Amino acid sequence: MTLLSAHQPCYLPWLGLWNKVISSDIFVILDDCQFEKGSYTNRTKIKTAQGEHWLTIPVTKGANKLSIKDVAIASGSINEVDSYEDHWSFKHFNTIRHNYRRSEYFDMVHEEIDSSVGWPDSLAFLSNSLTDIAEFVGCEYHVAYQSTTGITGHKQQLIINLCRHYNADAFLFGMHGRDYVDLDEMRDAGIEPIFQDFKCIEYPQQWGGEFIPGLSIIDALFNVGPEKTMDLIKGGYSI
Repeated sequence: MTLLSAHQPCYLPWLGLWNKVISSDIFVILDDCQFEKGSYTNRTKIKTAQGEHWLTIPVTKGANKLSIKDVAIASGSINEVDSYEDHWSFKHFNTIRHNYRRSEYFDMVHEEIDSSVGWPDSLAFLSNSLTDIAEFVGCEYHVAYQSTTGITGHKQQLIINLCRHYNADAFLFGMHGRDYVDLDEMRDAGIEPIFQDFKCIEYPQQWGGEFIPGLSIIDALFNVGPEKTMDLIKGGYSI
């Protein structure tokens, strides 16, 4: 059986997405899909003293009419802001630094985030950021990019088209896949739908209090390091 999964590129995504990456024979980054406002494509969550906190990359007007890879970041260039401190990257890095600077793996992880995110001017950087972090935590993966295949389609038809392109006979959906997938249509196409049920194992977090699941992978990286983060990715799920 060849198992394929796919997902839009996300900004420093949570552990469940990385689990899909390592659970699949082929993981397709859907960089040619339409950008969705309010999705995890351009935002992620971290933990602060006040609880969970969103980090959102600002995008230009009309982004929801474009493919993800073509979406421009508002004030993307450092030359477009009055000072370094006004740039979104600086604000994000500063917030991350403030909330994780006392974590055991801060220096190692902060340097990796800085290099994988950088100072981009479009959301095209998200795809490379995913592969950079995958290598950092030791993910074994086969990543492909939708934009290099020319394959299109709407929702489930896109999945079927991708599976046929890669000769995959099974597709790994996320935990909400059951809400929209047509099982008969998938099986009629010769593709077995499989559903992920990722449950994040609790680990020590900054600021104490109740454990918050679903945070960016950087929360685990700062607190337990890349090796144990990989254990969390592998161990916190069932299929």
